[in-house]
Amino acid sequence: MSKILIIEDNINIRNVLKKYLKELGHEIVGEFEDIFGIVNKCRKLKPDIITLDLYLKNTDGINAIKLLKEQFPNLKIIVISVSNKKPEIFKALNYGADYFIIKPVDKEKLKKAFEKIQISQSKISKIRRLYKREEENILDVKNFNSTLTIYIKKPLNGKTIEKINKVVDGLLIIKPLKIVFSYFDENESVGKIEKSLNDIIIKIRNHGGIVEIEK
Repeated sequence: MSKILIIEDNINIRNVLKKYLKELGHEIVGEFEDIFGIVNKCRKLKPDIITLDLYLKNTDGINAIKLLKEQFPNLKIIVISVSNKKPEIFKALNYGADYFIIKPVDKEKLKKAFEKIQISQSKISKIRRLYKREEENILDVKNFNSTLTIYIKKPLNGKTIEKINKVVDGLLIIKPLKIVFSYFDENESVGKIEKSLNDIIIKIRNHGGIVEIEK
């Protein structure tokens, strides 16, 4: 069971959401028609998941997602919107939304959203256990939102590249939108890093991901 905070300016949709979410076994800790004071409300109510209408009156839903994720990195956000435009869906996910439901909302859509979030969290936990080990001191993977950063802390030899490849295979299960490789040696050229990671970069892009390299 999860604690849910509903943000929706249409009272009829709020009532539908409450009905379905309760039937799915979740607890409604609050409901609001706008996001004013949302940070303080989240601190007080401590929800696990927020359902957020992207088009609230006098409110930018995208910036709301960004604000909430900055303040509460572990908070899950399910966007519920009338928009089916891919750029808007991509933007919401890129800013940190965990799932996107296109209205009209129904019980099956909500059930699927919660199942997907739980599966992703389980896989993320497994990836953390497998690959974030201090004794290996080769890689560190941080920020499991829509942008994932892999800090490469050792020279790009065969062993390190093999390890990166395994990490990326795990990350692609949850389909991150963007992976940033950060290399410890500031004197190494970006071109040389790209060449060393070429096969891995191609694999990420073939899965629809975006790759950046920083030093």
